[in-house]
Amino acid sequence: MTADFLDITPTVWHYITQSAPQVSRQGVAYVFLHIDYNSRRPIYQQAAEQIKLKVVSGILRSGDRMPSIRELSRTLKINPTTTAKIYNELAHEGILVLRQGQGAFVAPKIESLAPKEVHRMVAEHARKMLVEGLRLGLTRKEIDLIVEEEFRKIRKVKDE
Repeated sequence: MTADFLDITPTVWHYITQSAPQVSRQGVAYVFLHIDYNSRRPIYQQAAEQIKLKVVSGILRSGDRMPSIRELSRTLKINPTTTAKIYNELAHEGILVLRQGQGAFVAPKIESLAPKEVHRMVAEHARKMLVEGLRLGLTRKEIDLIVEEEFRKIRKVKDE
């Protein structure tokens, strides 16, 4: 991943470990997260969104073991409760599986959802994105261009 892809400027970069998409000696997936401590968006939302992106783009794969709550908290210099919130939110959404005493793992792909349910879930997120874009004064064409650009970015990472 390059800085151009994530559009960083004067924000702080942290490594959970050293780089993506390999696995360390302990079997923990390397994950690279960008946390902007000056953002209005809560840290847990920033981290959760980036982990989701890494899953859909194939950087994190089903079964990959995530860093422990303590390790992630120490690396990002955040409260362990915030890290637990990140993992719990992702587990609730089916992105991660939490195993007592073993840690957090990327969940297996969900293939049993009915197409109608998948459509409903994606439409709900699209609606939120559209409302926010319109609230900020974007036109439909501008929103379409942003969606297309982000789709290309995700595909580019997935294909690398």
